[in-house]
Amino acid sequence: MHKKGFCLPKKEFGTLFTALQSFGEVIAPVKKDKFLRMEKIENPKEITWEGISWFSSKKYVFPEKQTLFKFKGEKTEKWNENPSPKVLFGLRLCDLNAFAINDKLFLNQKPKLPFYKKFRENLLLVGLWCDTPQDEYCFCDSMKLQHKYDLCLFDRGDNFHIKIGSPKGEKILKKLKLKAEDYEKELAKCEKKLNTTDIKKYFENNEIWKKGEKDCLSCGTCTILCPTCLCFDIEDESNLKGTCGKRCVQWDSCMYKDFTLVSGKHHFRGERLDRFKHRIFHKLDYFKEQFGESMCTGCGRCIRGCPTKIDWVSLINKGTSDK
Repeated sequence: MHKKGFCLPKKEFGTLFTALQSFGEVIAPVKKDKFLRMEKIENPKEITWEGISWFSSKKYVFPEKQTLFKFKGEKTEKWNENPSPKVLFGLRLCDLNAFAINDKLFLNQKPKLPFYKKFRENLLLVGLWCDTPQDEYCFCDSMKLQHKYDLCLFDRGDNFHIKIGSPKGEKILKKLKLKAEDYEKELAKCEKKLNTTDIKKYFENNEIWKKGEKDCLSCGTCTILCPTCLCFDIEDESNLKGTCGKRCVQWDSCMYKDFTLVSGKHHFRGERLDRFKHRIFHKLDYFKEQFGESMCTGCGRCIRGCPTKIDWVSLINKGTSDK
């Protein structure tokens, strides 16, 4: 792979778009109502170049509901779909890193999650570098993000600088005859900062977390919007006679009271404070202990989309500043 990068005049962006379409359908940020959403497009003029999508793109590797197998009588049919290739264009670095984190969970562990693997293999990830934070909720520069993409575009006025991050990306760019060039760009500096991810010793200090608990509605919006929240439940569906049906995996949330409900009506995290703390510690502590990095990528969606605007970053900064 070329270490430098390549120059693409913006007036020739259509040639890159055509090359991307040769891989699969292009999904890109499109402004709908007041929200930016990732939608299938046919024309590059539909792309919205500023902002971050309201929802993450995790549904393209982990659908909200996915059938694992079907049965009819004594016959069982396992999931064996062939997902169509897709290009996810315009992903910010926070979302690109989220895919790398999710890969660690579902591809680097045994056994691999079959449907995740198939969806992931059929994706091409094209990043769009942030020259400035997308809004006041971003804190990505606190999270030690890495260059994780197949291709990434950097805005240089009349041109795009394009970096290659994988053999997939290199194959696409080979379709274009572009001039190689050097270009480096630091990650945008965010006004919002997370001062520390080392919070293990603050677990018992509930004074830090009570403000969040007080305002929390246990609605699960934070986990739905989060690009690395992939908690799920498995349910069996069948007809009344039980002669045919299917087993499905679908999104769930650790913020729901019944998420940890077991037989005997025991809740492992029945208290809202415990659930609120668990989500934060899972992101910053538990995952890092096992995989060596935080699960949070600083996209800010959990704060941006929270109905009561719980700013857990500020809670941590305030609670740990004088300790």
